[in-house]
Amino acid sequence: MKIVRAERLALNIPFYADRVTRAMQRASTHDERVYVYRLTTDQGIVGYGDCHGGRYEVAHLVGKNVFAIMNDDSIGFGPQVAAFDAAGKSAGVPVHALLGTKLRRRSPMSWWDIDMPAADWAAEAKESLKRGYTCFKMKARPWRDIIDQVQTVGKVVTPDYKFDVDFNGFLLNQAKAELILSQLDEHPNVGMYESPYYLGLDVTAAKILRERVRKPIVEHFNEACLHAHSTDGFVIGGGATEVRRQAALAAAFNRPFWLQLVGAGLTAAFAVHLGSVLSHAHLPYITCHELWLHDLLKHRVEVSDGYATVSDAPGLGVEVDEKALEKYRVDENEPTPTTLYKARKRILRVSWPAGGKQRRVWEFTNEPAYQQAFYRGSMPGFERGVDLEVIEDDKSGAFKKAHQKLADLGV
Repeated sequence: MKIVRAERLALNIPFYADRVTRAMQRASTHDERVYVYRLTTDQGIVGYGDCHGGRYEVAHLVGKNVFAIMNDDSIGFGPQVAAFDAAGKSAGVPVHALLGTKLRRRSPMSWWDIDMPAADWAAEAKESLKRGYTCFKMKARPWRDIIDQVQTVGKVVTPDYKFDVDFNGFLLNQAKAELILSQLDEHPNVGMYESPYYLGLDVTAAKILRERVRKPIVEHFNEACLHAHSTDGFVIGGGATEVRRQAALAAAFNRPFWLQLVGAGLTAAFAVHLGSVLSHAHLPYITCHELWLHDLLKHRVEVSDGYATVSDAPGLGVEVDEKALEKYRVDENEPTPTTLYKARKRILRVSWPAGGKQRRVWEFTNEPAYQQAFYRGSMPGFERGVDLEVIEDDKSGAFKKAHQKLADLGV
């Protein structure tokens, strides 16, 4: 079972809808680049893995036994998934049998989107329902009116559909978090809150927030929150061995969690297997694989009523679409469409009502600039009626002058 060929393929896969492209290219998060890893053994078995943003070296894996390396997180997530896939195919067992004992036959899955205008989120929620999802992880941002967004999306989903609202720390402190979360508590579709602020920095305040907010609060796994019992659950991600270590600790404290493993269809398939052997992997998993136009599989990871069935076929139990690999494959040095988009000039305008027809207006040249302004507390966050307008370069003298003025200010 030695590896005789180890390959890394760079792909640029378009996002599946224009509204997703607009939001993702503006934001400082995922782009179109997905890496696929293909490990071929001396038995002619081929294992596949993928990941977003993980450009791992694989030449040193040639000559290694896949069973010897599959639990080694240091080889990188994509190569590790490929090793598990090859090992499972060789042994004639599903990946979950290599990870532990299967505890559930279906694993919960969540839809995911970066911040968007309320109408775009509503369109995304409708699409998620068509694809079998009952949960939507939303990125709440201080330049959007999260109360209005939730109310708008709530009109197009079923009564049991849940919104898991991720603030990525933008609420900054317990007092602001309590103010906003108490309002969101009233909406029946709101399910959980993630990282209202970075709870591990002040577990005493986090416990106060936990006592005053009705809906569950989760945070990225950290032992400060675990020992202080200051959260209701966790977000866990990383390599298979580290995930199982953190999962065991969460289980010891009776804390549920979701898996967060970002990639295309192979990553989603692996998450379904991994979650099936973890006792407290109760919360809907985040893989983001639905963002892209193609998941690289001949048959998608089917989600029904919010769950994906755990395959008992050898390996990951999915078939890779080799034609899709060739269609989207690019030279590793070729920029992504998002990289090209960010190279162009634009003005990003954050504004909110100030009484009458007046609005408070703040302008920037890129998203990281206004992100940091909100994180520093240099601007009030989550004002009602706040909105983000993206003004693209129209090549006019007026735009050039306005953009240069902002650039000179360092924003």
